[in-house]
Amino acid sequence: MQSTWTPVQWRFVASSIILSCLLTAPVEAQQSCQPFAFEASAPTPSKPPAERIELSLTAGLLRPQIEAVLHQHFAIRQLDWRASPHYRWSTDFTLAAPSWESALEQVLRPYQLQLTLYANHSAVVSSTTGAAQ
Repeated sequence: MQSTWTPVQWRFVASSIILSCLLTAPVEAQQSCQPFAFEASAPTPSKPPAERIELSLTAGLLRPQIEAVLHQHFAIRQLDWRASPHYRWSTDFTLAAPSWESALEQVLRPYQLQLTLYANHSAVVSSTTGAAQ
């Protein structure tokens, strides 16, 4: 197995270790630094794919369904809906996505809406075109 480090990276690491040993040892002490193992470590396995979530929508107004998801999964207490309240979801549908953020993005994108979440448990849904403000 070959290392992906360049010679410059190896020199930088080695000089950093040597300097840290020299600067931390008292002047009176004649300690030698421990040898550094320059062996390439085995690559760490990538984390397994996260569980997929399912978002179920029913035929009807979009806003109440988005509000319910935000309240349930994001603890949003205040939603400022800056878009038309008349957007409708046309049929019963279950959407699978890797995260709730991704699912909401997939639902809102065709309507040209964007969701902004804030740390104070509020959110804003607005038009990406700027027409509905």
